[in-house]
Amino acid sequence: MLKLLIVVVLMSYFVSSIGFWVYLFTKKEAGKKLGFSFYGIGFLLQLTYIGMKDIQAKSFAMATERELPFFLAFIIAIVFFGLAWKYKRQLRDFGSLFAPINVFLVALTLPYYQEVTTHYENVWFYAHVILSMASYAFIIAGSVVALVYILTQRDLKRKKLDSFLVSKFSSSLVLLQDVEYKANVVAFVMLSLALIASSIWSSVYVGKHWIWDPKQIALSLLWLYYGFIIHMMVIKHQKGKKASYLTVLGGIFAFIIYWFIRHPSY
Repeated sequence: MLKLLIVVVLMSYFVSSIGFWVYLFTKKEAGKKLGFSFYGIGFLLQLTYIGMKDIQAKSFAMATERELPFFLAFIIAIVFFGLAWKYKRQLRDFGSLFAPINVFLVALTLPYYQEVTTHYENVWFYAHVILSMASYAFIIAGSVVALVYILTQRDLKRKKLDSFLVSKFSSSLVLLQDVEYKANVVAFVMLSLALIASSIWSSVYVGKHWIWDPKQIALSLLWLYYGFIIHMMVIKHQKGKKASYLTVLGGIFAFIIYWFIRHPSY
């Protein structure tokens, strides 16, 4: 049952990707409706899967390392729906980028659907996981928007008005910068809360407020980096392409931390 559910979630996001890309090239409302409909179906099925897995594990099952990509896709869906609701028509084109990301992340979970194991049954550890995934989701959103800004701004500067991004994406450069800044701010706040939750968890579970493990150190460095980005944007008034390059670099840093650095077992 769980495997079938993951497959259906995967197919829902895949069909959603097709719908969004059809809309991107044709600008027909049918493509947009197909994209949003199946994106919503995928999200609701993910919510069902998470509930079933939690009941089976009698805890927060998404806190396991192999389930995290699935949970990250779920949070990314929440972020995308939030952006689509706030900015209405202006960011609908970005479904063509967010839906394929979800396809990739959900596909990573498929080999591990039968495993239900939790290592740390502690509310502060669960809070750390949820807040960390939320920060990653906003980092991904900010990085995607920043990359689109960089490439669009480059094409406009070269007067390539028929380029893919200029002709297909309807978001203005000002809007992209606004979304990028807000995504960075929320990512920084979420990282701050995640580190606080981690400190409380380690104090309760291990007996120390700070654990010298690679993951916690890396997340702290990521937190400092995003604090630096916000400082450059707010205090130094850094905008435009330079600010977006900093955001993309932060996304690369977060990618390395997420995929290649692990917590040790305690």
